[in-house]
Amino acid sequence: MLGRHARLLALCGLSLLLHLIVIAWLETRISAPLPLIGNPALAVRLTDVTPVAPAPAAPAAALPSPMPALPAPAPVQASVEAAPAPARPAPPQPAGGVAAAEMPSRYRVTVPPSATLRYALRSADGSDGEALLDWQTDGVNYRLALDGITGAIESEGGTDDAGIAPLRARYRLGAGSAAIAFERERGAIVLESLGRSVQDTPGSQDGASVLMQLAGIGLADPDQLQDMVDIYVGRLDGAAVERFQVLGKETVETPLGAMETLHLARAGAARLEVWLAPEQGWLPVQLRATAPDGSVRTQVVKEIRRAPAP
Repeated sequence: MLGRHARLLALCGLSLLLHLIVIAWLETRISAPLPLIGNPALAVRLTDVTPVAPAPAAPAAALPSPMPALPAPAPVQASVEAAPAPARPAPPQPAGGVAAAEMPSRYRVTVPPSATLRYALRSADGSDGEALLDWQTDGVNYRLALDGITGAIESEGGTDDAGIAPLRARYRLGAGSAAIAFERERGAIVLESLGRSVQDTPGSQDGASVLMQLAGIGLADPDQLQDMVDIYVGRLDGAAVERFQVLGKETVETPLGAMETLHLARAGAARLEVWLAPEQGWLPVQLRATAPDGSVRTQVVKEIRRAPAP
């Protein structure tokens, strides 16, 4: 009986040993790395990623309503008040305490050739007389003598880019006279009888040369004589822009016959009217002055003498 049991124990022990050997052999086969054929080794790093739980859905009642459409911008009103423009600075005053003055437009000017005009003078009281305009120039310098309804004035000077450029004008006053001087480099007109100066500007004239400047404007370009012509004029008591209104074409009867003219008028307390004749080189063939008291004096050309052509 004991022998039988011994044999069973031996068989069980042998069977257990065989199982242990098989298990050990399998473990060595499983743990051995598999051979790689033709591929490089791959390194793999595992990262512990914690999944983020999705936010819970908001209740249906808490969901925002769709955004409403934005309203169109309101149109800019045309009545919006603009910012005021900056004030224009006053023109600089030249040296010597010269007062500033308004500057007129610039015109193209052709200097009229020398000519002497004699006029028949008629006054409101019926008295007759004569008037004279004597213009002498070499194209650069000039001398002018005017004696008529606008007074007795002698003017001399030259020319520049703005046309006739007086340097000195002498006004006869009864038995005496008074003068003004144009100091163009200083930009001043010196009123010698008053002992002071006023501002000068290119294109400025005296009481006589203004008539020849008007003629020169017409000679250069008649289209400039439209609507009005502004000329800065120096006189014994000061200087100012004198505006000549263009009144239109007019036929003037003269001792030399009918002449087609352009009628201009300077308004003011002492009104002056001028008739320029294009066919006579735009010379002033008639002048009329109306005094503040309403009296009228007129001078009409009766003779025109021109210097012989060189």
